[in-house]
Amino acid sequence: MRARKLGTMVLIAVCAAGGLWLFAAVLFPLLLPLFIGLAVAAMARKPVSMLERRTKLPRGLAAFLCVLGIYALAGTGLFLLCRLLCREVGGFLHQLPELAGRLEGPAKALQDRLYAIADKFPDGVGSGLRAGLTSFFESGAGFGAKLYERLFTLASGFLGKLPDLVLGAVTALLSSFMLTAEFDDLTGAYRRHVPKSWQEKLSFARTHLSSTLGAWLRAQGKLMGVTFLILTAGFLLLGVDYALLFALLTTFIDALPVFGTGTVLLPWSLLEFVRGNARCGVGFLLLYAAAALTRQALEPRLLGGQIGLPPAVTLAALYVGYRVMGVAGMIVFPLLSVFCCQIYRALMEKTPEGQNASSRAGKPERAN
Repeated sequence: MRARKLGTMVLIAVCAAGGLWLFAAVLFPLLLPLFIGLAVAAMARKPVSMLERRTKLPRGLAAFLCVLGIYALAGTGLFLLCRLLCREVGGFLHQLPELAGRLEGPAKALQDRLYAIADKFPDGVGSGLRAGLTSFFESGAGFGAKLYERLFTLASGFLGKLPDLVLGAVTALLSSFMLTAEFDDLTGAYRRHVPKSWQEKLSFARTHLSSTLGAWLRAQGKLMGVTFLILTAGFLLLGVDYALLFALLTTFIDALPVFGTGTVLLPWSLLEFVRGNARCGVGFLLLYAAAALTRQALEPRLLGGQIGLPPAVTLAALYVGYRVMGVAGMIVFPLLSVFCCQIYRALMEKTPEGQNASSRAGKPERAN
């Protein structure tokens, strides 16, 4: 019995992993414009109804105006953000050769120290360490050229995919107008054709997700905002060039599971100590402590009960996501894993077994 139950659980896990990969790698990129259109239609539903009721405009015209307003606000915000980031990135790339030249002296000093340590080991071990150090520093010497080559490849890839991006944007825009204008008709067709039992399960799952996963995403957004403000203020006080760019990148890394601000700030602090700049080294340590302590203090209040994943599942989601979709998969796959876990919990709570388990857990046993 136990072996059969274990086999069923393994089969469910394999099917869930396959479905997760199929959705993230195939269906999600393919249907992304339609998902965007559906999200915009859901956001515009109430404004469209209010505008239609108060101004007596036709629903199609009200939907057109509301969707146009949403895209205008989102487009303006993205344009200003991209303009600011492009200016920061352009200035950073312009000064990259100068910054690399500043690192030559500290890198040479660090290399000499490590060579001195390697010489203290026996001949076989010491020669191996020296060879490894030489290979490491030689690969680091060409970092600037590799970075330029990588950026050129990304730019070429972006230009090559530009027609697909334009087609996706047009599809998202048109689907937003159509879905907003026909949202009530679509929901009516859903109620007529989907069985009541499935409607109840989906409604319960949607309510559960909006109160758990939605709240978790909003809390993570608030934590990212606070972390970004702390890092920006700290970088400006320390006199770091392109403080906004580095604060945004560090916040992005901090948002990834397993990683944190220490992934960037601690090596940066060590580098400043090696360069002999103790003031900045201590400053980065204090900034790391401030960001970490603030996050630790706010996380329980904003998140409440954790709905995240176990560390092993998080690591697996990160690895599989990176192998399937690259860096974007390190964000998408953990989120999809949390989403699937919440759907499973919602459906289990809705089933009679889940309800009986909850009722048994809530009632004390009678003493015989």
